[in-house]
Amino acid sequence: MVTDMVRAAIEKTYTGRMTLYESVNKQNEDTKITEQIKEIVAEDVPCRVSYKNISTVSEQDGAYKAVQEIKLFCSPDINVTEGTTLVITQNGATNTYEKSGKPAVYGSHQEIILSLVEDWI
Repeated sequence: MVTDMVRAAIEKTYTGRMTLYESVNKQNEDTKITEQIKEIVAEDVPCRVSYKNISTVSEQDGAYKAVQEIKLFCSPDINVTEGTTLVITQNGATNTYEKSGKPAVYGSHQEIILSLVEDWI
């Protein structure tokens, strides 16, 4: 009962919507070659993305770059597996992410660390 109330309160904060894609192998009917494609496994799923700037910086290719933690909050009923690509629209912006951490699953929600995908089709 308490978990239901907590879950309802957390779900009120979900201002984003996401579509989840998973890689599957399918045979091309024309070429008969098996290709890996992204297939939609869930659409219009309520969620919230939270951004946190971490004070430390990391060195990449000789240049220092600020590190940002991107965390997804969503229903514990959603299965986000390894290799899942998430297209999330929140506050008028649409971005593509990949799951980069093991979910922390609670009775009321789950939290998943994401990484931004720069070039995804």
